[in-house]
Amino acid sequence: MTAVTSTASTTRRPRPAVPPSRHARRRRVKPGRTPGPARRRGWLRGWRWRRHWGWRPRGLSRRSVLASVAGVVALVVLLGWLLWFSPVLSVRTVAVTGTEGTAASTIRDLAAIPEGMPLARIDTDGIEAALTTLPELASVSVYRSWPSTVRIEVVPRVGVAVVDLAGVHWLIDRTGVLFAQVTEPPAGMPALQVEVAGPQDRATRAALDVIAALPASIRNRVSVVAAQSPDSVVVTLIGGRTVIWGSAADSDRKALVLAGLFDRPGRTIDVSSPSAVVIR
Repeated sequence: MTAVTSTASTTRRPRPAVPPSRHARRRRVKPGRTPGPARRRGWLRGWRWRRHWGWRPRGLSRRSVLASVAGVVALVVLLGWLLWFSPVLSVRTVAVTGTEGTAASTIRDLAAIPEGMPLARIDTDGIEAALTTLPELASVSVYRSWPSTVRIEVVPRVGVAVVDLAGVHWLIDRTGVLFAQVTEPPAGMPALQVEVAGPQDRATRAALDVIAALPASIRNRVSVVAAQSPDSVVVTLIGGRTVIWGSAADSDRKALVLAGLFDRPGRTIDVSSPSAVVIR
């Protein structure tokens, strides 16, 4: 008996055509175009755009580029006119903070900011320089607050003592600047007695350091702070009691010692050496 074996034929699908590689596609020439220097120059222009701008302007004509540039220039001109000449962003309000009343009106008058001037044309540095001529101001800041406000922030000087100069009472601040005349010394403010009062005088600075270091409960009882030299500050209290302070060195410790011994009897308290206080 003979066995018959049948073999089934297998049908194979044809492989798809392999697409040309990327490099092959670049080398392929489209119909109607021939490779040559013109093609190389076009490729070079595209490479330059990609190198400098990150993209290649495919289909962007020269007319479109010029129109875009003209639009940008027109926008810049419009913004410049809006900032420097238009009344839209002009001054309508001058706000003064840090003081009020007559002092604020004086500051506005000295600043002389014309209403309706564009904010961009306001000379903030010049206004600050003009206002710093006022001795009663410790600092001045001028800035624009869009769309229509100029803000002037001031820090007034605060008097800590009164100086008598040829019968005229002057307020002196913590830095030694005499900034305002007063007819009568303010209540609770001590008198400062130095040879030449001013921010450059060492005796003045030493006396002011002592006033700042005194506890508030004792400072309100001070009538006179005298300093013939930076090392000989003497504090006289209301009622005639005297505190010999010496120099302004170690003033914080001297103030603590004085507060602890203030209720003890004695007309004179010597704290010039805080480790060896003398009461007599």
